[in-house]
Amino acid sequence: MEGSSASLMVRAETRERECWHCSARTGLALVCGQCEAPQPLAAGVDLFAVLGLRRRLVVDPDDLERRYHEASRVVHPDRHQTLRDPIARGRYWLELHGSPLGERNNQVPPALAELVFETQEHLAELRGASDSGAARESIESAYADIDARLRALVAELEARYAVWDAAGGETSDALAELKRRLSEIAYLNTLRDDVDETLDALRTPS
Repeated sequence: MEGSSASLMVRAETRERECWHCSARTGLALVCGQCEAPQPLAAGVDLFAVLGLRRRLVVDPDDLERRYHEASRVVHPDRHQTLRDPIARGRYWLELHGSPLGERNNQVPPALAELVFETQEHLAELRGASDSGAARESIESAYADIDARLRALVAELEARYAVWDAAGGETSDALAELKRRLSEIAYLNTLRDDVDETLDALRTPS
């Protein structure tokens, strides 16, 4: 599998690393054991391994915080956020297994089609209405629905992480379901941003 080969290459590269200061072998260590110099992270390094975590979708937030603060001299905050945030962690999990989500999700997920089309209709009405009161009420209600749906999807995603870890989160079925769920979340986030921008434009005096 391509993703597995890439992971093996990354692990091999990081195992062979040498300290930039004294040339001692450092492997995945964040600090050289010989001269104690902080080591830069290799491109594509496994963030789970860097922080001494088992590679699992479920992460103990308190343990993650402790490990991050211990390693904070060399671990950039963005990399800590990648594992702390459940959505970013899921996207990173897909990347680790050679199946990235992709930046553009232009295809409407079937499970969201009705909500998406209704919201787009309300947006069109709101933008073209001379009296926007009723249309604004509809779109504000749609915004609340989207926000609630997003919260529910993220909660469901985190619940699935525990199930996938127990069954082996690297299976093709688990990865496919993870990608589908993350695609739905990404699309809803984009839709919510569109609604928010439209409402902000209406609130701003011309």
